[in-house]
Amino acid sequence: MAQVVERRLPAIYDALDSRNNKLALKLINSALQKQPRSQMLRALKAIALQRTGKDEEGLQLCEEVRREVPTDEQLLGTMTIFYRRANLLQNMSTAFAAACAAHPRDEGLLRGVFTCYVRDFDFAGQQQVALKLHKLAGAHDDFYVWWAIVATALQAKAAMKGRSSALPAEKLLQLAQVMVAKQAQRGGIQTYEQLMLYLDILQAQGKHKQALETVEGKLGDVMSMAADRRSLRASLHIELGQLSQAAALFREALLGNPDDWTSLQQYLDCTLTISSADHGSGARDSAGGTGDQAYGGGDQENLSNGMSDLSLQNQQQTAFQSAENTVFELLDKVNSDPQMKADAARGVIRGPQLALVELQMRKLVQTGERTEGPKQADSGWQGSQQGGEQTEDEGQDGKNPEGDMTRALAEAILSYYKELGHMLSCAVDLRSYSRRVEGPSREWLAEQLQIELQSLQAELQQQQQLQLQGQGQDRAAESSPDMAALLQLRRQISAYQISHDVGLTHATAAAAEAHTLELLTLYKHSLTLCQGLDPKEKAPGDDLIPLAVASLMAARNLDTAEGLDSKSGGDSGTEQQKLMQRRILQALLVCEAAQKRSSVYAATRFACCALYGLLGAAGPAATNFDALAIKHIQHDSITGHHMLPVALGCQDAPTLDRLVSETSLLHEDHDRDAGDTLIMAFDRGTFTKIIEFVEFKERLERSHALAVARSEQSLIQIRRSVPRGLTDVQSALKAACQSLKATSLLTQHSGFPRLEQMRFNEDLSTRPAWLPPQRGPVTGPLLGWWEQQAHTTDTGYGRCWWAQPSAAELPHQDAQALRQDRCRHLQIRCLMPQAMLELTSFEPESAQADAGVVKPDNGHANGMEQQQAEPAPALPQLSALMGVPYSDLGLWLDSVSASSPQLPQQWPPGQEDHSHSQLQAQQLISLATFAAADAGKAYWQQCHPSKGESSSDSIQAQASIFTKRLAAVQTAFMASCQQATEQLQADSGHMLLGNTVLAVVHLVSESATWLSLCVLAWQQLFGGVKRKQGKKSKAGVGVTDAAPDEGHPGEQQVRDQLGQMQQAMMQSLQGVIDAVSVRLKAPSKPQMAHATQTALGNGQQDLAKALSGCLSQSNIHASLNAVLVAQSLTLKRIKLQASELISAM
Repeated sequence: MAQVVERRLPAIYDALDSRNNKLALKLINSALQKQPRSQMLRALKAIALQRTGKDEEGLQLCEEVRREVPTDEQLLGTMTIFYRRANLLQNMSTAFAAACAAHPRDEGLLRGVFTCYVRDFDFAGQQQVALKLHKLAGAHDDFYVWWAIVATALQAKAAMKGRSSALPAEKLLQLAQVMVAKQAQRGGIQTYEQLMLYLDILQAQGKHKQALETVEGKLGDVMSMAADRRSLRASLHIELGQLSQAAALFREALLGNPDDWTSLQQYLDCTLTISSADHGSGARDSAGGTGDQAYGGGDQENLSNGMSDLSLQNQQQTAFQSAENTVFELLDKVNSDPQMKADAARGVIRGPQLALVELQMRKLVQTGERTEGPKQADSGWQGSQQGGEQTEDEGQDGKNPEGDMTRALAEAILSYYKELGHMLSCAVDLRSYSRRVEGPSREWLAEQLQIELQSLQAELQQQQQLQLQGQGQDRAAESSPDMAALLQLRRQISAYQISHDVGLTHATAAAAEAHTLELLTLYKHSLTLCQGLDPKEKAPGDDLIPLAVASLMAARNLDTAEGLDSKSGGDSGTEQQKLMQRRILQALLVCEAAQKRSSVYAATRFACCALYGLLGAAGPAATNFDALAIKHIQHDSITGHHMLPVALGCQDAPTLDRLVSETSLLHEDHDRDAGDTLIMAFDRGTFTKIIEFVEFKERLERSHALAVARSEQSLIQIRRSVPRGLTDVQSALKAACQSLKATSLLTQHSGFPRLEQMRFNEDLSTRPAWLPPQRGPVTGPLLGWWEQQAHTTDTGYGRCWWAQPSAAELPHQDAQALRQDRCRHLQIRCLMPQAMLELTSFEPESAQADAGVVKPDNGHANGMEQQQAEPAPALPQLSALMGVPYSDLGLWLDSVSASSPQLPQQWPPGQEDHSHSQLQAQQLISLATFAAADAGKAYWQQCHPSKGESSSDSIQAQASIFTKRLAAVQTAFMASCQQATEQLQADSGHMLLGNTVLAVVHLVSESATWLSLCVLAWQQLFGGVKRKQGKKSKAGVGVTDAAPDEGHPGEQQVRDQLGQMQQAMMQSLQGVIDAVSVRLKAPSKPQMAHATQTALGNGQQDLAKALSGCLSQSNIHASLNAVLVAQSLTLKRIKLQASELISAM
C-alpha cells in the first residue's frame, strides 16, 4: 500500500506546484481511499484545503497528524509549509521536539529543532540543540560549536535588555568567551566573522585591552583588509582612552584615502579632545580637595583659574594647529596627484575641502564653550532666535572671539560653495554648518551669496546675448553649452539652498512672494535643459520647487500680521485662516506645475500630500502618496507620519484600511520570514549579521508606527460597530482589548506602551521645512497645524531639527518632547477601548470587589464624601494623560454652563505651549463622556450592590452626580456642534477652509462616536432597570411601568436627563448634517471662481503670470477642482457617519 502512495505523490506534487488545487484534492482523496491513515497524504490535503480557502478544515487535519508525533523529516517539512502560511510556525517546535525524542541521534531532526528555535527566537533552546549537534558531529567538527557560541551571546544580550534568563548576562558572556578561547587554541578562528564575534563578546564585557591585543596579534591576520584592521584598532584605542594612538591610526588612514570622511571626523575628535582631557585632569588636581573651598581662596584662586584657562586655550590652539596641518597636507596630496585633482574638480573627492569648514565649526563650538559655556554652543541651531545676542557679548578687551569664529565659519562655507557649488550635494554637505552661522555673519553670508547669484545671472544674460549675436561658436566648440548651463544652474540652486538653510527671512509678504517669483523664473529657464529626460527622472531645476513652496508657506505669517494689523474688528482667527488657505492653494499650484514635468520627485509629492491633507482633500493626497510607490520598510518609516494622519483626519475609509493593513502586514511578514533569514546566516557562518538581524527584529517589534497602526485599527472597528447596536459595540470593544493585549500594547489594567519601550523609526527628514512634526493625537495633526499660532518664517532645512538623520530618536530637546507627546497620545488611544469596556459593562459580579468603597467626589453639590464604587482602572490613567486628574473631574465639569459651554482647556505638565483650541475642546468632550460614563456605572452599582443594600440618600446623591455630568457633556457637545455648523455655513459660495473640514470630521468621528456609544449603553441599561422594577411589581410590590418614579431613587431624574441629552445630541448632529447638505448642494462654479480668485487674484498678478508658463488654465482648474471634489467626498462620508449615529440612537 505504501508503494501505491509513493507512485501517486509525483502527480500530487505537480498539481500543487501548478496551483491546480482542485485536481490535487481529487488525487489526494483517491489515494486516501486506499491509504486513509497516510500522514503524508493528510498533510498534503491540508495544504490543498488551505489554498482553497478552507483554513479551519486544513488546520484540523494538520493538527491531527501533528498529535500522532510524526518522525519523518520530509513529512515534517511538508507540515511546515502549512503552518508557515497559517502563521503558526510555533506549532512545529513541539512536533520536531517530539520527533527528536524518538530519534535523539538523527542529525536532520536536530537541525529541524534548531530551525524551529531560531524562528521562535529561543536562544537557550538554540544553545542546547547546537551543543547536541556538536557532540553528535564529533569533537573535531567545530561547525556547530559556533552556533552554540552565537546562541550564548544572544542570550547574554537579551539578558542585558531585561529578558529572563537562567544565568546572568555576565556569566553567559564569560561562557561564550571560554568557548571561543578553546577554539582559538585549536586554531578554530579562521574567518573574519568568527573574529568579529569574539571581539564583540570581549567588548560586551568591557575587555577592550584584550580585544586590542587580539586584533594586533596573530588572530588579527584573518582580517584581509588592512583598512578594516586599522579602523578596528583605532576604535579600541578610543575605548581605552588612548586618543593619541587612535589619532595616529586615523591620520594614517587619511593619507591613504583623503576622502575617508568617517576617519577624518574621528581624527578630529581624537586630536581636539586630547588637550581638553589633559587639561581636565590638571584642573581637577589644582582644584584641590573635596570642594570645601568653592567660595574661598581669594586672589590666589583667581590667579590659578586664570592660568588654568590660559593653559587650556594654548593646548586647544596647538591641537587645532595640528589638525589644520593635517588637513592642508591632505589638500596638497590631492592637488599633487593628477587623478585625485581631477576627481576633486568633479566633486568626487570633497572630504579635505569640507574638513576646512568642519574645523571652523569646531573652533566656534570650542570658543562658545570657553566664553559662554556649553549651553550656548549647543543651542546654535536655534538661529535667529539667539543669533543677535551672541554677537553682542564681548570680552574685556573689546573683542568678540566667538563672533570672529562665526565669521570664519561663514567664510569657510562661502569658500566651499565657490569650489563645489556645482555639485548637487553642496547645500546638503554644508547644512549642518549653515545653521551655526548667526548675527552679522549670517547677514554677511546671505549678502555674499546674493552677489554670487547676481554674478551668475549676469553671466547667463551675457551668454544669451553672445548666442544671439552668433559669437559663441568658438566657445561651444570647447565645451558643451548644455553642460555649462547645467553647472551654472546647479550653482544658482546651491546658493539659494544655502541661503534658505542659513535662515533667509523676508520683511513682508510681498518680499517673500517676490522671492518665490525669482525661483519660479529660474525654474522655467531650467526646463530648457530637460530635453530628452524621462518624466520619471529628476529634472535639473526640481530642487527649486521646495524652496518656492517654503517661501510661500513662510509668507503666511507675514500675510496674517499685515492683514490683521490693517483689519478693524471681525473674526481675526477666520481671517488668518483665509490668508493661510490662500498660500496653501498657491503652493499647491506650484507643486502641480512642477509635477507636469517630473512626476515622481519625492519632495514635491510629499509637499502635495501635505497640502491636500491640510485642505481636507484625502483623495488627491493619497494619489500623490501612492505615486511614490511606498513599500516594505517605508511603511514603518514614512507612511505613519505622512499619509496616515491625512487618512484619519479625513476619515478616508478605503485609504485608511489599506495603510493600516500594509503597515501591519509589513511586520507580520517580517515576523514570519525573519527566522528563515537567521537560519541562512547560521548556515553561512555570517555571525555578525545574526546579531544585527535579531536587533532589527526587536526594533521593529517596538516600532511606534506599528503601535499606532494597530491601535487605530482597533478603534476603526469600534467606530464602525456603533451603528450596528450595543451588542456589536461590546464585541468590538472586547476584540480591541484582546488585540492590544496580544500585541503587548496593553496589559491588564495598568499597562500601556511605555516611552522607554518604543522605537521611533519615522524618517522625519522627508517632511517639508514648513511642516514640523506636529504634536497631538494621530487623528488631529493637520487640524493642529491650522490652529498653531507660532509658525516660523525660516524656510530652509538648516533650521529644522527634524531634518537630521534619525531625528526622531535624537537626544535633542524638541525630539524628546515629540517622543513624550506621541507616546502619551498613543497611551490615550490604547486606553480608550479598555476604559469604555469597563464603563459600559454592568455585570454585578464585576462590581463585587469594588462595592462599598468610600471615595470622594468633587462633582457633588456640597462636596461631601459619598458611598461610591471604585473607579474603573483605566479611567484614572486616561484622565491623567489628558490633563485632568481623576479626583478633579467633578470640579472640572462643574465649570460648564449655558453661559460658558466650553470645557476648560487642560494640558499635562510641560505641554502648556502646545494647545490647539478646537482640537483640544473636542478631545475634552471625549474625556467628559468617559467621566459621565464613570458616574453612570457608579449609580448602577449603587442600585445593584453585590452585598447588602445602599441607602436611598447615597443612591439619590449618585444620581445627581450622574445627571449633572450628563448635562455638562450635553452642553459642551452642543456648543462644539454649533461651532462646526457656523463654520460650515460661513461664506457658503466659497471654497471651504481646510480647518473647517478637518474639525467637522474630528467632531463626528471622535467626540460624537464615543458619546453615541455611551448613549447606546445607557439606553439599554436604564431601560432594563425600569422593566425589572415592572416585573417585581407584578409579584406584589405595587410598582408598575406607569410609575417609574417609585423605582430606585433618582431613576426618573436620570431617564429624563438621558432623554433630554439624546434629543439634544440628535438635533445638534442633524444641524451639522443640514449644514453639510447645503454645502454639498452649492453650485461648483462660484466655488471654483472663488478658489481661483483666492489663489491667483484676477490673473494679472506676477505669481499668476509665472505659473501660466508652467501650468495651463485648464490644469489650474483641474487642480482646484480636485480639491473641491475631494472636500465634497469627505463631507459626504461624515454626513453618512453622522446619520448612522442618529439612527443608532
